[in-house]
Amino acid sequence: MKVQTRLSLFCSIAFGVVFASISCLVYVLYSRGAESRVYKDLENSAHVVSLFHFEEDELNHEDFLKAEKQFSQMMHGIAYQAYDSSDSLVFGNKNHLVDRVILKRIRKTQTYDFATERSFCHGRYYQDNQGDFVIVTKERKNILNRELVSLLTILVCALLVGLIAVILLSRWLARIAYLPVSSIIHQVETLSLDEEGVQIISPNTKDELQDLTDTFNELLSRISESFMIQKNFVNYVSHEFRTPLAAMMGNLEVFSLKRRMPEEYEKLSLELIDEIVRLKEILNTLLVVSDLRKDSDTPNHVRMDELIWHIIKKVSALYRNPKIHPEVEIQPEDESLLTVNRSKTQLYMSLFNIIENAVKYSMQQVVQIRIYQENQILHVSVQDHGIGIPPDELKDISKPFFRGNNTNDIRGNGIGLSIALRILEKAGVIYEIFSEQGKGTLVVLSFPDKPQ
Repeated sequence: MKVQTRLSLFCSIAFGVVFASISCLVYVLYSRGAESRVYKDLENSAHVVSLFHFEEDELNHEDFLKAEKQFSQMMHGIAYQAYDSSDSLVFGNKNHLVDRVILKRIRKTQTYDFATERSFCHGRYYQDNQGDFVIVTKERKNILNRELVSLLTILVCALLVGLIAVILLSRWLARIAYLPVSSIIHQVETLSLDEEGVQIISPNTKDELQDLTDTFNELLSRISESFMIQKNFVNYVSHEFRTPLAAMMGNLEVFSLKRRMPEEYEKLSLELIDEIVRLKEILNTLLVVSDLRKDSDTPNHVRMDELIWHIIKKVSALYRNPKIHPEVEIQPEDESLLTVNRSKTQLYMSLFNIIENAVKYSMQQVVQIRIYQENQILHVSVQDHGIGIPPDELKDISKPFFRGNNTNDIRGNGIGLSIALRILEKAGVIYEIFSEQGKGTLVVLSFPDKPQ
């Protein structure tokens, strides 16, 4: 059952229950009130009967005429009977005489309201100079029953009409309220994760539906990013494997030029083993970064100064005379601050790509690398003075294969930085990127946690 149908059904049931309960209450209260009114009228009628029949000799002609007029007005539809002390009918309607037990009770209680199968009755004990009498006034039940039937008919008709109105109105309102949901469902049905930056248009309803849409959009962003990363996994592998494979190929080519001593072959074998191990670690890291495998690597205690020196050595072998100026503002003895608890391979890959990009886009300008502390937190900054990033493109630099409009003359495929930033996010490293076109780029990394 659809939500809007369920909503309409619940509204109709709720209205029916509430209206039926109120109708029952109105019916019961009206019935009791009407009976009270009938008995009160019968009491007044009994008083008028006693005045008219037993006080005639004590009233002047004018007062008697008033009593006669009142009697004719009040006794319309009301029957009455008068019984003497021997329970004999003195005057009044001869049909359906009152039982002696009831007459005895009337004499005992002075007044008594009771009902028979056909009528509502009121009895009154009246003492007069002519004797002691019991006056009983009666009104047929069918008069009140007709009123109650009319009231019940009105209430039932109102319930039926109200239910139909509520069903139609609730379906119409539910359809209007459900429009944002229908729009979201339609958008979800037509989603394509092949497209980058897929989002659901927010309904701007300022309620839980908008919160759900915004949360879903955040999830879509992560899914879309992971999908794009997995889709381009081969490109990432080829990008990261290029340098180690080139180093291995270069060593093998040099060694193939002439015969070598056994010690040299042993040294080459160890170097190749190191490179193969590093390739394996890079592949594992790429699998984790691409969400193709859970991160099961145990974090290492990595000294950042040593890692930076190692990366500078590797980058320097790739570029001719790079101007890299490292600056360590923390004493080497302060090992606890210089050490971070992260995967060494992940840090190496991310920092290598950031530093290599700085050298590549610095156009032979100086690249400054600082290792420093602020508030007992380790920071690493990489500052180049190259072409910089246009301000309107800075928000897109984490996207795979994105390259600025000012990088056309520089070789690259836009993969390295996206991998680096993805690794940093996975590793819980805070990064900030500041750039000004034509003046250079600054990347600041923060390692808030201490080694365990």
